Amino acid sequence: MPDAVACGLSAGPPIRFEPFAALSPTTRTTWQTMAATLDGHESVYASPAFFDALADTETPDHLVIAAIPDCQNRVQGIAALRKKALLLDPHGLAGRLLTRRLAVWGVLGSTPLMHESCGGAASIAGFIAALAKAPGRFDALELQSLEVGSPTWQAVFDSDAVRAQFMAYLPNGIRNCHQTPLPDTVEAYLAQYPRKKRYNLSRQLRQIGENLGGPPTVVPLTDIATLDTLFDAVAQIGGGGGAVLSRAEYASLARQGLLLNFVVQAGGAPIAVVLGIPSGSVYRINRVLYAHSLAPYSPGTSTLHLFNEWIIADGRFKVVDFGFGEPGRTYSSSNRMVQRARVMLLRRTLPNRIAITLHRAVVALEKYGRTLLAHAESLRGRTRAFTRRKSPPATAAADEAN
Repeated sequence: MPDAVACGLSAGPPIRFEPFAALSPTTRTTWQTMAATLDGHESVYASPAFFDALADTETPDHLVIAAIPDCQNRVQGIAALRKKALLLDPHGLAGRLLTRRLAVWGVLGSTPLMHESCGGAASIAGFIAALAKAPGRFDALELQSLEVGSPTWQAVFDSDAVRAQFMAYLPNGIRNCHQTPLPDTVEAYLAQYPRKKRYNLSRQLRQIGENLGGPPTVVPLTDIATLDTLFDAVAQIGGGGGAVLSRAEYASLARQGLLLNFVVQAGGAPIAVVLGIPSGSVYRINRVLYAHSLAPYSPGTSTLHLFNEWIIADGRFKVVDFGFGEPGRTYSSSNRMVQRARVMLLRRTLPNRIAITLHRAVVALEKYGRTLLAHAESLRGRTRAFTRRKSPPATAAADEAN
């Protein structure tokens, strides 16, 4: 543990937990300094500003700051923790069958914040292991979106100290996440695409404008006064569901300067809504809603390109991040792919061991069922094709009947 020794963390340092509502000025200042060094798709969630926004709408004792000092009582690491109750996996058959809710401390930002001299995997591992002492009864830590191969990933999967306290489990496995790196100019962005693609995009945008009575434009929504515009657009487009936060939550983000959603509209009518959050030089998209009535004009594709042009012209962001999942089109000429996972660090208890075993079994059964269905569908397709080849033409069959 060379980096842990250098930081004075190797002797199992004491860890302290401060309720966010009663956070000491010293801890907040240190936290702010550490958070300012982060820049990535999750960094905003580990910031004091985001916790200030959460504190407006959540139970105060659900927000805790963990600080770990060195032997001279200088804070070397901070973790922003948020208590919640959730299912191990809310999706699919496993989520419907395994309904036990876990008490979880989410490590916001998916990694502890460490002093620049203590950012190695060994120091991070020591800190994560110490989070086993987090207040209250809890079943697991959650790292919502951890990048494969990062120092925190290495700390979680290579550390005996972490393994002694937790069982690492990936309910959804390792998943692909797409990003669009943004060049400095709109011209350079468009130059990435072949001429036919640029022509089709221009045609789609022109047709949207002709049908809605005006060219499409991107409207940023950044303050409380714009919330009516946001909710009206979502209502007109439909399909928001759980993707849209409450008005109070958006208002809290606005007060902290973290509100940045978009409506793409033409002729006064909304075409699409982009829901996301700024995170350093990254704009993280949580959801894109678009008007299905405009499907012939590819509103999703058109919206994202128009949105990217706005982002480039604005100049604050270098990357657009789409989070988990596959977009409708990969746009290999402009996108790059990274791998991340939702990591659950479950405490080594019998109920947790049973939960992991059952979840694995149901997921395997579900995967096997999908494989059988796919094989059956393929067999039906081959049978139909074989039958068509062997069937005589209709005219010949009629002649035989006569």
